[in-house]
Amino acid sequence: METTVSLAIETSCRTGGAALGRGREIIGSIDFQASARHAVQLVPRIDELLNDAGLKPNDVDELYVSAGPGSFTGVRVGLTVARTMGQMLDSLRCVAVPTPLAVANQASDMPWDRLAVVLDARESCIHVGTFIRNDGQIVQQGPAQLLEVAEFLAGIAAPTTLTGEGLLYHDCTGENISIAPPKLYFPTAQAVWQVGRQMARDEQYTDYNELTPIYARPPEVLRLEE
Repeated sequence: METTVSLAIETSCRTGGAALGRGREIIGSIDFQASARHAVQLVPRIDELLNDAGLKPNDVDELYVSAGPGSFTGVRVGLTVARTMGQMLDSLRCVAVPTPLAVANQASDMPWDRLAVVLDARESCIHVGTFIRNDGQIVQQGPAQLLEVAEFLAGIAAPTTLTGEGLLYHDCTGENISIAPPKLYFPTAQAVWQVGRQMARDEQYTDYNELTPIYARPPEVLRLEE
């Protein structure tokens, strides 16, 4: 029987959370309204989650962390906690979960053939990841794109379901488009756990010191250097 203890961290959006799993099941989860206060909330909530399950940090075998794109501060907080745990726990294996894949997982029970996760990239642009189903798994189709809304809508030629927090800021209605319920726009710690566990089964681990944010667009300081 699989007894792997796994922890998922989600801090890429306005709602933070953590989920704890043993084997194939989630055995506990905590969500919290964090906004810019992920750093204050996250570590105590992880401690609470572990204590409730009678576990200690060194009992955790795998750590799945939402790596973005998302809140600049939130993503960095989650990755910092993950790197710290990786540094402290020699046997811990880490998985960097792309946030759009976790969002796509939220819509796994919906009937769609093509799903686009739309995130706000500011400056009138959106970050779009497109997903399909392959042998029961949700997989990304090609690299994510940074597009203007009109450009994105003009390129949709087949029926596509849209989801993601970018829909709160941009009008993406049009032909061949259906919109997922708003409750599915944001990733949850449970979704990060589901995706992270599958990535771990596929041996998609990342060394803790190589955990870095995925940005919707390069940080402004880097763009100014170009």
